[in-house]
Amino acid sequence: MSKFLCVMDSVMTGSRCRTPFCVKRPSCQDCNIFPFRTSFAQARPYRSRMARRPRAFVEGLYHLASHASDTRHLFLSDRERTTFLERLELLLERFELRLVAYVLMGTHYHLVLFTPDARISSALQQLHGWYSRWHNRRRGRGAHLFRAHPLAREIESDADLVGVCRYLAYNPVEAGLAAHPLAWRWSSASASAGLCQSPVPLDEGPLRAAFGESPDWRRRYRAFLEGAGESG
Repeated sequence: MSKFLCVMDSVMTGSRCRTPFCVKRPSCQDCNIFPFRTSFAQARPYRSRMARRPRAFVEGLYHLASHASDTRHLFLSDRERTTFLERLELLLERFELRLVAYVLMGTHYHLVLFTPDARISSALQQLHGWYSRWHNRRRGRGAHLFRAHPLAREIESDADLVGVCRYLAYNPVEAGLAAHPLAWRWSSASASAGLCQSPVPLDEGPLRAAFGESPDWRRRYRAFLEGAGESG
């Protein structure tokens, strides 16, 4: 099974975040961030080369991620994360997009979104443009805040979706920001697991379907995140 090449971005604590970005060759001999077992045969996303961004979005679920330019941080305070989520919620409603999962880090963020067509490009452009202006005014900066090319990959199956959501949940753990995947406040993982309310409306349908529309899908999802490997 192929591994992948990661570009490691600093986070607020000085730890390293294992986020795949701009993959330019099929494998990396040093990186393996998914040392967990799962009964989902395909639940490890990014088993091989990861594309930057599809030329045209079509209807479907996508894993999106965007990083700050250079050594800057997107989020330096809880207020900035809150403001970003508030703007995200507004644009989700405006563009009729459905948010399945998210995590906000220091230098970057991840989303899992459903889009009916290519409108997602305009939504991201407006989100990044508005937040960049707000953030730069707040910090007295004027340079570009976001990198030019966000990651975008279409999610191809239920197992793929579960693997991506687990990957998002473990980002703060890998970066040293949280001791447990359900402990990071700025992630949708605990809300999807039924432990709290999400500050942004979530579309629970795709994850519920990935766990067979089971009435106890939240418990099974929580067990999966905690390493029990209960799935499908």
